[in-house]
Amino acid sequence: MSATLSSILNRLEKLVAIDTRNPPRAMDGAHPLVIALRDELPGFDIDVHDMGEGCVQILAVRGAPKTLINVHMDTVPHAPGWTHSPFAMQREADRVVGLGTCDIKGAAACVIEAALASEAPAAFLFTTDEENGAGLCVSEFAARDHGFARVIVSEPTGARAVFAHRGIASFAVTFAGTSMHGSDVRCVDESAISRAADWLHAAADLARASEREGGVLPGIRFNPGRIEGGIKPNICAPDCALRFGVRPGPGHAIEDVARELQALAPADHWDSFKMSYTLPVLSPEGAAGEAARAYAQALGLPVGDPVDFWTEAALFAAQGTPVFVFGPGHIEQAHTVDEWVSHDQLMAAFAVYEKVFAPDD
Repeated sequence: MSATLSSILNRLEKLVAIDTRNPPRAMDGAHPLVIALRDELPGFDIDVHDMGEGCVQILAVRGAPKTLINVHMDTVPHAPGWTHSPFAMQREADRVVGLGTCDIKGAAACVIEAALASEAPAAFLFTTDEENGAGLCVSEFAARDHGFARVIVSEPTGARAVFAHRGIASFAVTFAGTSMHGSDVRCVDESAISRAADWLHAAADLARASEREGGVLPGIRFNPGRIEGGIKPNICAPDCALRFGVRPGPGHAIEDVARELQALAPADHWDSFKMSYTLPVLSPEGAAGEAARAYAQALGLPVGDPVDFWTEAALFAAQGTPVFVFGPGHIEQAHTVDEWVSHDQLMAAFAVYEKVFAPDD
């Protein structure tokens, strides 16, 4: 094992040991993560902005760099079934296992290692609220006159530059039903749960049909995330609540998608239909997209396919900033039991970050 890889793994082990699960949105400006990043980045000016409710920006700058690297440091909660503690990084022959190793603390360890191996200008924006879906830290920062010419947003892309991905929207809806005895023949039609089931079937058919449109990121992705309702088996369900997510491709305005989905059920079946939040697609079009591609080419980066998952790169792009997504690891390893990232991926990302911190950046 090279000295560089050993150092990256040591840094990553320290970061994995810090609990940054989100929820519960427990991080603030005095969190151990903030202290650790200060310790890891001697010679950097570090500005911490605690925005409340677990949203903390940690901006670390040395000199006057043109490129900003954004890394979210929060992780999802760990699912049951881990072989070891999610916070005790396990070292295996070709990989390391731990919560956040892939998504995306591995990138943080690599960028810190690359920056400290150079005296060139460097800048990082570490954030703590990406996994709650709101992106308040990045949206507030991206809207500022921050002065950076371009941004690299860290997510697991297999160490390839990604320039396009789907948008995302979250919905909270409730179906109306009629309370009556469970023996009544009308229950199958007037139960709120039956109505939700009928609508889910229609919505899934719509999503499947949209996939056949062809092109880049065709159609919509649809995920029914949580459903609850009813009282007991011998009472016709008077209500049913559903939370679902939609990920539209570039050709689908989310407002149009919402109207189409709502129209799949009669108006009197709905008690409420609300969009909780929506976040934009990332598109490679326009001058900013061209500038992002040119920078990736200058770094010698291989180009990855457009992806179905959402990233905060879309928030920078919405403000006209050239941006692409890049990081070690693969999305299939994120949010999983025994999450891992390979040594090869970490070293491939490190080699790219070395070029970012070249003196002529």
